[in-house]
Amino acid sequence: MLSALFRTLGLGADAASTQETETVSRIATVLSGVSPERARLLAAFAYLLGRVAFADHEVSADERAVMEARLATEGDVSPEQAEHLVQLAVVATGSHGAAEDYQVAREFEALATRDEKLQLLRALFTVSAQEGITTVEDTEISRIANVLRLDRADVTALRHEFRDAINARQARRS
Repeated sequence: MLSALFRTLGLGADAASTQETETVSRIATVLSGVSPERARLLAAFAYLLGRVAFADHEVSADERAVMEARLATEGDVSPEQAEHLVQLAVVATGSHGAAEDYQVAREFEALATRDEKLQLLRALFTVSAQEGITTVEDTEISRIANVLRLDRADVTALRHEFRDAINARQARRS
């Protein structure tokens, strides 16, 4: 019964519901010369970066710059494509709710290798560390890591690397 409710809400775990979200499709259209599957992976990567950056309801110029740099280097796309990906991802993140966030994370989980998932996790921490990782950003990263089915030890190890940035924003305001 619970699984039927989840499917009705678009949160089912079957293969059809975890792939090819409309949001990822729209973001992926900016990538030319990239295989459709790779474009979808990069679009989901960008969306999830935007999701964490927007967790505190603002995306700073520094966060955007890091997102663009990560996409350009790790995604092997041009700086212009990375900038466009980030623009679309930030807009999409701000206009969608939790169900879409979950579906995009599931799509990334289905497309990515373990190394790509860890690469995303590191990028999420890097983006949010730009102005200090807030509790809401850390919580969002944990939610994404859970959907990606990453080991708690991997998440803890990366969180430890970024420990000085966790709640640094609140400490500066005090």
